[in-house]
Amino acid sequence: MYLFVLSIYLSFKLKFRNYKINIKELIKKDKTSLFLTLGTKIGVGSIIGTASSILIGGFSSVIWIIIFSFLFTSLIYYESYYGNKYKKDGIGGPYFINRYGLNNRILSVISLILLIISYSFIFQMIQFNTISYILVNDLNISKLLIILVSILFLYITLKLSIKDVLNILNKLVPYMCLIFILVCLYIILRNINNINFNIFIKDFLSFKSIFSGLVIGIKRSIFMNEVLIGTTSTASASDKNDIEASIKYQILSVYFISIVITLLVAFLLLIYLSNNVIPGDYNILMSSVFSYSLGNFGIYFLLIIYLLFGITTVLSGYYIGISNIKYLSNNKFLLLIFKTLFIVSCILGIILNNNSIWKYSDILLFIMIIINSYSIIKLVMYDDR
Repeated sequence: MYLFVLSIYLSFKLKFRNYKINIKELIKKDKTSLFLTLGTKIGVGSIIGTASSILIGGFSSVIWIIIFSFLFTSLIYYESYYGNKYKKDGIGGPYFINRYGLNNRILSVISLILLIISYSFIFQMIQFNTISYILVNDLNISKLLIILVSILFLYITLKLSIKDVLNILNKLVPYMCLIFILVCLYIILRNINNINFNIFIKDFLSFKSIFSGLVIGIKRSIFMNEVLIGTTSTASASDKNDIEASIKYQILSVYFISIVITLLVAFLLLIYLSNNVIPGDYNILMSSVFSYSLGNFGIYFLLIIYLLFGITTVLSGYYIGISNIKYLSNNKFLLLIFKTLFIVSCILGIILNNNSIWKYSDILLFIMIIINSYSIIKLVMYDDR
């Protein structure tokens, strides 16, 4: 409710400029910040999280996800604006907003620590946990082999410079998004005549869907768009364009994730539920969905998508941590501590239980939202924008 009221207020303050995007203006501009944003926000949770939200809250949760994502663009607007305004040397985020915008050193350090712990460490645990679960259960690959390959991948990642990470994201993100969209559209069009839309209508009008879907939809839209977490302001600061283009790219990412990805997953789920029962384990749900439509190829395709989504999230998590730390200090010991903890957290994601990871993630996200919303409100009070 707090974020709902705040987003409505900011939308009126912006005179609803947060809803306006001219795609033609953005086509020829540098897209570094857009691909960094998509890299941070599109992870394995974008697929599994959306599917589980529908199963828990019903198909109405899709509508609520889209509605609240639109509303939250006012928060994304200001996050992006201040992230770009107070950046230093092309690097920005909550630390810079609090340090140079509010001149609050204590809050800036706290917000930076929370961002690194939550996104550079815990979010990476979630990626590795989900991917390893599928590798173990669908392909019967041992955890030891997964850990060894993961260490090799992480070792290569840590050798990359900040510029290398951004260049890889610029090349990888658009192709992975395009491939996912095309395959999903192929499945949907191929099965369009076999979809039982009565399932959607019955579920959509149910008590569970109307009320539970509202709660799930709000929570999901916050998580999938990473509202007031700090990734938006960090990505916006990397933009080489003018500040307006930077803001529009961040809002465009919200539309892509909350509308395109959400609707594609919803249709895929509807196709599967038209002819099958829900698996007992939500973790294997999407594997069942893709294998139903594409056979064994569907499982391998989904694994490739998870790997691509996971890689971009890992690279983004590394970028956020290393860029902030290097700005504050180029101390080799401090950098070594970060890199060590980065590797350890990723490996722990393979070993630990999924529920324990999500538990601490939710707590940290709540604290970050409170701190970052305070910063935005404080700055907005003295800003005529």
